[in-house]
Amino acid sequence: MGKRAKVAILIDTATTWGSGLIEGVAEYANSLEDWQCFLGPRRKSDRMMLPENWDGDGVIARVTHQDLADQLIARNIPAVDVSWYRLGEGRIPRCTCDEVSIAELAANYFIERGFRQFAYCPSNQRPNYVDRFGQAFIDSLKRRTYTCHAFVQSDDVDSYLPSAHELARMVDWLKSLPKPIGLLAFDSVQARQVTESCHIAGIDVPHEVAVMGGEHDLLSCTISKPQLSSIDHSPRRVGWTAAQLLARLMAGEPPPTEPILLPAARVITRQSTDTMAVGDDLLASAIQFIKENSFRRIQVSDILREVPISRRALEKGFRKCLGRSPAQEIRRVRVDHAVQLLCDTAWAMPRIAMACGFERPELLTRAFRRELRTTPSEFRKQHLKERQQQAASVDGALPRFPRRLRG
Repeated sequence: MGKRAKVAILIDTATTWGSGLIEGVAEYANSLEDWQCFLGPRRKSDRMMLPENWDGDGVIARVTHQDLADQLIARNIPAVDVSWYRLGEGRIPRCTCDEVSIAELAANYFIERGFRQFAYCPSNQRPNYVDRFGQAFIDSLKRRTYTCHAFVQSDDVDSYLPSAHELARMVDWLKSLPKPIGLLAFDSVQARQVTESCHIAGIDVPHEVAVMGGEHDLLSCTISKPQLSSIDHSPRRVGWTAAQLLARLMAGEPPPTEPILLPAARVITRQSTDTMAVGDDLLASAIQFIKENSFRRIQVSDILREVPISRRALEKGFRKCLGRSPAQEIRRVRVDHAVQLLCDTAWAMPRIAMACGFERPELLTRAFRRELRTTPSEFRKQHLKERQQQAASVDGALPRFPRRLRG
């Protein structure tokens, strides 16, 4: 048996993103059977460093402060950065989820639901971070001729619990926003602060302010009231890809000249965005009818029997407000429901097809290809394990730093 490579994992274990990354690294390491991985329980805000006497072979880390970047560069150790920071750029290869693709996904999501007014709330937990994600969201909307209201955090905010003054500022800002509005927060932690502030301000979520977290964290999403929609970054896939890159670096291959940026996976829809921003009452009734009856094999004629509107007015209104026909909206809602079931249940394809209003699985596959350019089976295979990532205990799944090595 040859020497096992020693790999340090400097990633937090307290979030869905961090634990998913570590699980992806572990999956790759277990396929090799020649990595010894070192990690310890960490919060996302912890200032992580390599122990001074650590003599390992490689590092996978969130490089979020200059001291860690300088340490990795000085030791000339193969390393991969999985963060959105760009410290050590050109010296430390980076593999992470693409900020721009996530911003585009969020913008498209809100626009498809009829929103024409938008806001962004940055994180108060990322010191020295240049918020390219928020700027990408604003730029994406600007290209579509929409403006975006942005909250400006105070410079002295350094706690998950904002001060009374900061909370009052956010409440006032939320009250000042035009309604209805689609609001993207940097992550689920920040989105939860927004929903709490909306509650204080007496603002209805999602009908006045629809709130989405830019990074999925299961705990923050499910303890929020209402529960939060968020964007799935596929952290397990990022971790596996980062580990694959580190293996090549440790084998002596040159680092890539550009960062490896993986596209966002999907929006996980929960109550905080479960609405459509449509001012016309008849169109709103038609949209609500589709939402409540998508599990049935409804057609446009069924909508017309329920809503007192002409077919021409219905078609024209849908295209004006949503940019698609009523038939396309029926298909979109069904496919969106199928996505949730594929990721959150173990149901067989025939059962999912029936639950989403498709008579046969082949019709679900056809609609899936048209909407998402993939098949239900391929989509499920990619995301099957991720629904269990929060329940799995990462601490104990991999060897931890021996006591003398823990930093």
